[in-house]
Amino acid sequence: MNLRLPKARWASALLSAAIVLGTGGVAGAVTNTANTANTATVVSAANTVPAGSAKPPVGGVERLIPFPDATWTQRALISPDGRRAYVGEETRSGSRLDVVDTRTGAFLAQVPTGTDFWSGPKALAPDGKLLYLITQGTLNVFDTGTNTLRASVPVPDQPRPAGWTAGSPYGLAVSPDGATVYLGQSGPYLDSVPNPSFLPGRLLTFSAPGTAFTGDVPLPTTSPREIVVRPDGTTAYLSSPDGLIRVDLTGPRPAVVRTITAPGFIDELALAPNGTRLYALTRPDGRVQVIDLTTDSLAATIDLGTGMRQIPGFALSPRGDRLYVLEDTDLPSPTVAAYDTATNRPVPRENFAEFDLEHGSNLTVGPDGHTFYVTGNNYTDNPGTFLQIVSF
Repeated sequence: MNLRLPKARWASALLSAAIVLGTGGVAGAVTNTANTANTATVVSAANTVPAGSAKPPVGGVERLIPFPDATWTQRALISPDGRRAYVGEETRSGSRLDVVDTRTGAFLAQVPTGTDFWSGPKALAPDGKLLYLITQGTLNVFDTGTNTLRASVPVPDQPRPAGWTAGSPYGLAVSPDGATVYLGQSGPYLDSVPNPSFLPGRLLTFSAPGTAFTGDVPLPTTSPREIVVRPDGTTAYLSSPDGLIRVDLTGPRPAVVRTITAPGFIDELALAPNGTRLYALTRPDGRVQVIDLTTDSLAATIDLGTGMRQIPGFALSPRGDRLYVLEDTDLPSPTVAAYDTATNRPVPRENFAEFDLEHGSNLTVGPDGHTFYVTGNNYTDNPGTFLQIVSF
């Protein structure tokens, strides 16, 4: 497979848009449920430059990067300056963290992180100097300056009845000041056939300066998923099968406030840069719930109109004016569909489909706002696991 030229890709996108407009069909629909105008505030381009950075972030150079030993790659995490991609890799001998130069495609480091074959969520400290990575039962602290593991701290033992198994850590977020890491853990379970039993999960706090866990609070769900923290650091939101959970972070320890949406499998979360809107992907119905965080109410529901298509993930642009949804289809390659966050409606002319991947697994938008980083797999033509960098 050969990378297409950007001009050719956009010509294809424009042709597709012309066909859609000509037939009068537009995929996706939006339902407004708030009385207020459904308009997201857009931060200025200057706000996309990381604090303390003298230059704006760079975009990646287009290429298809193979991961020869990988059976699966997790979502790429991009450094604030846009020059490094951090990819959790699962191999036949365990897991590792790869550091990739986004300009040259070279592997700068490949650091083993465990022997348990699972590489979980990652989060960067606000200054980009530390990266936190979950592996099975462990929170790993990675130094991005030296590309080495600074610490691997076991998750504290989870209280549970005799014969029960501890839950797995999954959600991860860092406070805006970089001092605290929040980690969600599913509840203990009893693997009894045919009716397994589950207990509530918990939210753990981890001191970045002390490199140690400092406490935990129970959660009103057995399976917390993703975590986001608002820019002022006062509130966190967790996705779960039971809805979206709000947590107050202003006290000496986190405190659950309430579940603010009806029960349903809420999975991935994307927080608007200004912290006023939260986008929550629900499965398996293929919808995005838009939550107004000034009132903790449902502002709109975006029906992605996916049909049989899978939604591996989504991401917001750094300015917060576009929501990009990765759609995995039976077509030759996955598609990224664009939505205008001011109207919550699709923008077909900005859809992107010219990937050199058969299946996409995760999507990241670079800090420059014009680069997609998509991890995925090929099974027939050029088999393997890859990271593809494309400009748009």
